[in-house]
Amino acid sequence: MMKFFSLFLTATFLSSPSLAQDMMSGLTPPKFQKVTLGYVGVFHKKAQFPNEEAAVRFQAFDMSAPIIRDDTESWTASLAGNELAVNPTQGELSRFYDLKVGLGYTKALDDKRLWSASIRYGSASDRLFANPSVSTIGATWFYSYPKDETARWLFLVDYSNNRPILNNIPLPGFAYFYTPSKTFKLAVGAPFASVTWDFHEYWGLEGFTLVPWVVKGNIYYRVNDFAKLYAGLDFSQITYYRADRTNNKERVFYDEKKLFLGAKSPLSKNILADFEVGHAFDRAFFEAEEYEIDPENPTTIANAFYAKLSLRLFF
Repeated sequence: MMKFFSLFLTATFLSSPSLAQDMMSGLTPPKFQKVTLGYVGVFHKKAQFPNEEAAVRFQAFDMSAPIIRDDTESWTASLAGNELAVNPTQGELSRFYDLKVGLGYTKALDDKRLWSASIRYGSASDRLFANPSVSTIGATWFYSYPKDETARWLFLVDYSNNRPILNNIPLPGFAYFYTPSKTFKLAVGAPFASVTWDFHEYWGLEGFTLVPWVVKGNIYYRVNDFAKLYAGLDFSQITYYRADRTNNKERVFYDEKKLFLGAKSPLSKNILADFEVGHAFDRAFFEAEEYEIDPENPTTIANAFYAKLSLRLFF
């Protein structure tokens, strides 16, 4: 069940590596928490912007480590950052950064119940920490307990001032995790759903949606107990604050959809690798207070092929 929590939360907060790591650390009993390091690199082929061709590059890292730990409680520190770059620069579109630090606490009430809280502080902008308006803050609390041998409840409250949707308000939420067998896992909550289903000895599917504007899914072929090949789609956004904006509520959105093929396999007992190639389409930069399907005056970008490499280390 804990492994499914990790998969679910990674999908949920893919655009925020530090939050994903804080949540995954919090859902792992203190005595099993490990040091984790992660890297993601996405490299697009050059494509036509309004004036000329340019390439979009996204790179992110995250790390999390228990600094105090025993069998029942732990304190965990985290650091995460990313860079979204347009090369060559297109008008005001050049480089955006997101850097944050976090601190989390997890308490195991018994073998099956636990609660956790975390806080995060950083900056997401074209000029990090240029002024208070580009600072990012976040906090999460959750409590998890089993319903029976096949199901588990998770209740949470999360605040962030840099979400793609439902920004800058405390959000209560819940999740119901149902795992009747090793081949079927379902999570349903507010406002999301996630499923993993091995519908054949070698074939399966994974799907996730965060209503209304995040959709991720893939169908995979299991090569062996460790490695798999997959194909799927991704519709998601990344957000930053421009340091010299006049409306402090406005953010820069990078919006894209992707179709992809990939392979995932451990390189060793401590390293998991994931390589993906695909086609990015319906891409645009725009500025708005909240995510918009049809924004005003977007900077549209032509379709482009891309390659993605993800590495995760545990020790």
